[in-house]
Order: sequence, then structure tokens, then C-alpha cells
Amino acid sequence: MKALFLLLAGVVLSLSGMAQVIKVRQPLEPIADSIVYQTENVILIFDRSHLRDYMVTMDTTLRNAKYSNRVFNSVQLSRLNAIDMGNHFLKAYCYLEDSTNKDFNYSTGKMNMLWAEDGGIMLPYVEEILPDLLAAGSLRVIDRMTKAVQPIYKMIAEPIQGNNYRVFRMNSGKEIFRESTFRVEQLTKR
Repeated sequence: MKALFLLLAGVVLSLSGMAQVIKVRQPLEPIADSIVYQTENVILIFDRSHLRDYMVTMDTTLRNAKYSNRVFNSVQLSRLNAIDMGNHFLKAYCYLEDSTNKDFNYSTGKMNMLWAEDGGIMLPYVEEILPDLLAAGSLRVIDRMTKAVQPIYKMIAEPIQGNNYRVFRMNSGKEIFRESTFRVEQLTKR
């Protein structure tokens, strides 16, 4: 009986450790109004409308939550009080809605200020939606070394202090995005 239990436990653990393969849904049209996010290994490109839709939804959610910073999982936003959170979100929302603003190019190798007067103010919100866009296969993933578009990649669960975070990797094993790096739950308990 004990051997059967150990065998079942081993099977469950091995199945939970496997990665989910994600196939990228290629857009029917080229991405004209795009947001570019670069990491050490990849360039991620997605449509600005994804961020706009997210910000519209969060506008209502934030008001209902009395501008609590707990609505977001971002480490950068975790230290803002309700007034600062409301001001930051409004400033970022206005920047995004202004069609003359085209500065939506981000890099993990470049420092961005939270209260920037340029597109840097949008970075926490971009990092909020990236895991969901990656999980849905709704963006273009380009390997920086080979410049090849990645048609498929893997999503792996990373357990930290009882929470599961998503890690996205190319088939070569290079990391695309690690959700836990930008999430606040690992630093503070709610």
C-alpha cells in the first residue's frame, strides 16, 4: 500500500512539473500601433489596444476599490497610498490616451522612473499584462540572438511561498519573462 501511494505521489509530481506549450496566434494584420518590451533574451511586441483595454477596465476597478494599490500586483505600485495611486493611474491613462505619444519601447536593461513624464510611466501596467498576453499567445516573441519569431514557447509554474507564478521560456530554455520578478506577493503578505 505504501509503495502504491509513493508511486501515485511521484506520478502527480512529475505531471505537475511539465511545462504547458503555448502556440502564438499570429495577427491577421501587421501590428501598426505597437508596444515593444525587450529583455536580455527576447523582444516582445504587442498591440497598444491590449494595454488600452486593460487600462479602461482598471479605471472602473480602481474606483470601486477606492484607489487601493492592492488592485495591482506590481512591486513598483505596492508602496503608493490611495491618493498617489489615483494620481499615478490618471497620469498614465492620460498619457496612453494621447495619440501623439508614441514612446512605448521598454527594456529591462534601462531604468524607468515611476513618475516619469514619458512612456516610462506605463511600465508597471505593461508588466502587469505581459504574463496574461504570453499565456494567451497574443504577442510576438522574437529571439534577440537569432532575430527569429518564436511560434511556440513554454509556460512553467514557479511556486514561491504558496503562490504559483508563471515563467515563460523559449524551447531553447532561454527565459522570456518571469512573473515573480514583477509581482508584490512574494515581498508582502496581504
